[in-house]
Amino acid sequence: MAGDVGLESLLDYAREDRVGLSVVVAVAGAKAGEGATFAEKTAVLLSVVGDLMDRGAVPGDLVGADRDFVAWPGSKAAVLSRLACEVKALGEEVATGELCWIHDPAAGSALGPDVA
Repeated sequence: MAGDVGLESLLDYAREDRVGLSVVVAVAGAKAGEGATFAEKTAVLLSVVGDLMDRGAVPGDLVGADRDFVAWPGSKAAVLSRLACEVKALGEEVATGELCWIHDPAAGSALGPDVA
């Protein structure tokens, strides 16, 4: 399906690097369709992020001088609830790095060696 193509591209990207949430918002917006409301786009965004989490890519923050990726703690439901609250509080489409990044920490990173 076409939606799976977007999801697979996001997964590939998240396995190589950190994906800005705006990229995920763009995929979700395309899935929601033209004319979708903010609430509809947010629901699809949460669905896409949930699908990414099911496949190992998680939301998190970049911290410290080295901008290390630190996954948000908690269950899938708690993480999606946090994201929903933060998107709602923002009240507009998300810019890259504004709320979180998406990454598959188990896949490593093209940005440097993983520290075990």
